[in-house]
Amino acid sequence: MSDDTGTVSRILQMLSCFSEQQEWRVGLLAQRLRLPRSTAHRLLNLCRAQGFIDTDEHGTYRPGLAFYRLAGRLSFEMPLRRIVHPLLTEFTEKFGEASLLTVVDRAALKVFFTTKAEPSASMRYVIETNMLAPLGWGASARAILAFMSEADIAEVARRAEPSPVDGRPLDVKELLKSLPKIRTKGYAITQNQRTPEGVGIAVPFFDAAGEVAGNVCVTVPVFRFRPQDEPTFVRALAAMAAKISTALGSTRVHKIAG
Repeated sequence: MSDDTGTVSRILQMLSCFSEQQEWRVGLLAQRLRLPRSTAHRLLNLCRAQGFIDTDEHGTYRPGLAFYRLAGRLSFEMPLRRIVHPLLTEFTEKFGEASLLTVVDRAALKVFFTTKAEPSASMRYVIETNMLAPLGWGASARAILAFMSEADIAEVARRAEPSPVDGRPLDVKELLKSLPKIRTKGYAITQNQRTPEGVGIAVPFFDAAGEVAGNVCVTVPVFRFRPQDEPTFVRALAAMAAKISTALGSTRVHKIAG
């Protein structure tokens, strides 16, 4: 079988079609690829089984969660790592605390840490990267959720996912009450939510469309955190977030209260 007619080649060509438009009917996709309808349907089902393609009851096919996750991480996360990691390293060297880049996975309505800088001190947290986590827990999640759509917020509240740390139930009323305060302040601060005995502070950044895309955050052990240090951390994180927003083409002016 030649290279341009093999199954792998055809699947790649088919997936490329979804970068041209996000919804296809199997007949139109078959015409576009110059394939029999049955072949196009078989390829779609292969991709659907792996989560790269999804469909509805009307027979319309669109990118699936795995497709969005892969595309998002390749097109967004990797350039960000190159931009942000030196900034995180500088921040951590200055303050001696762990700093992280958080990214939102809109398709899954989850967040994940994509890169981090950790101090050399003996007390260190175990911070896993690229692990999806709920949007209701921790400053790193809430600093994003507060700037998402009402529909997204309502869905996160409906899911009410438990703590990824200890499994405790989400206090939905407390969550919804916290979000307007975060929008007003321009950043989030929480304690003992994502990291046991830790205080998290996070400042969001925005993409070219003006939508929240992620945040930079710091995690400080409770015993070492001093309330008077909060403004200092926030200013440094806000400066970092502004640089990231600019690099992403955002013209949105994000104001920090205080």
